[in-house]
Amino acid sequence: MKTPLSYFQKNILLMFKGTFLAKVIGVVGSVILAKIYGSEAFGFFGVFLSTSTFLALLNTLQLDYSIVTTKNKEESMNLMNSLFVITFIISSLSFLIYYVFLEFLLFNSYSFSLIFVSIFASIILSFNKIHESHFTYIKNFKSISFAKIIVTSFTIIFQIFLYNYFRLMGLIYGNLISLTLVSTYYFLINKNMNPINFKRLLKTIKHNNSILKYMLPSSLINSIALNLIPILIASLFNIVEYGIYYLSLKILSVPLFLITSSVSQVYYEKSAKMYQRSKEKLYKLTKRIVLINMIIMLIYLAFINTIGIYLLELIFNKNWDNLRIFTYILSFIVLARTSFNPISDIVVILNKNYISLLFNIYLLIVNIFAIFIGYRFNNLIYSITIISILGGVGYFINLFYFLSRLKEFEN
Repeated sequence: MKTPLSYFQKNILLMFKGTFLAKVIGVVGSVILAKIYGSEAFGFFGVFLSTSTFLALLNTLQLDYSIVTTKNKEESMNLMNSLFVITFIISSLSFLIYYVFLEFLLFNSYSFSLIFVSIFASIILSFNKIHESHFTYIKNFKSISFAKIIVTSFTIIFQIFLYNYFRLMGLIYGNLISLTLVSTYYFLINKNMNPINFKRLLKTIKHNNSILKYMLPSSLINSIALNLIPILIASLFNIVEYGIYYLSLKILSVPLFLITSSVSQVYYEKSAKMYQRSKEKLYKLTKRIVLINMIIMLIYLAFINTIGIYLLELIFNKNWDNLRIFTYILSFIVLARTSFNPISDIVVILNKNYISLLFNIYLLIVNIFAIFIGYRFNNLIYSITIISILGGVGYFINLFYFLSRLKEFEN
């Protein structure tokens, strides 16, 4: 007789189904879009994603994580509704700062449309993050899984349709429309929109002050470290080279995105409860997840750097010349991220946010140093090599540290 799946396994499988279908659609769509749009448009799209992702992180002050760990439903719902308002306030400040410093921005010919849509997209992304935390708290993983399929499918459809109207910005506008549809879907099925209790909100923030003190600065530094790359590459090298870098990373990150999206939210909810009731079981659970993730990624990397890259080179033209070498070099850091990112919420659970802060400061220093070396020798490959090796080592050290902390609970 087959052993029935546990509730934890069922939720991971549910998330995996939606994420897998979304990612398959996304990979096929990305190849088609790269062929249609070319590397320059992909470069602008990468800058848009980096800017909007960074601002979305800032909008919520990372308090969306606390929605899952609150003590009761009333506190969780109140925090969710408060974060919608906080997002509007912070994004308005972002636009004001942008307007004041307009003349100092890069990409002058596209600055207004690029930065404005990035700020607007950050609002939608923040709303979606808040909703995902809310549905994680109430264990409605089905809605999150379905939303992933919606956003991927409609993004590709709109991006293909808009090519004839916006040759460079079509990828951006298509993504923005799709995100808006998902956000609308989330709001329609969310039945917990209530007035804000400010007294309760202040109490929640006070209880989660370590997130504001350590996790928010850590996440901001990490986001700067990751999202600084497209800005610097586009300005110090050229937007075409960044487009190739972005596509290489996107292709390599398919299993990483799939694993993280399927596992992280279910693992966060499961491990948070396990830490409160039976923390001695946390190490085995986490170790098993890490090993499975690593095996999946190693098999994928072996394929993509042999048969896969040959097929991609048959599809693309000379405009994507460095795709093979970029893919090969970046494989190490993608493997390292796969080892830690899906279980990274353990940082919050163990209240070790200061470790995350130190790690992200390290990543920022590595990335700045790498870009400087590449610019000094006028060779982007130098920069990518340093980022991949030193960044990957940092991720593995981070993983071993937290596994050792969990191991102590077994004693």
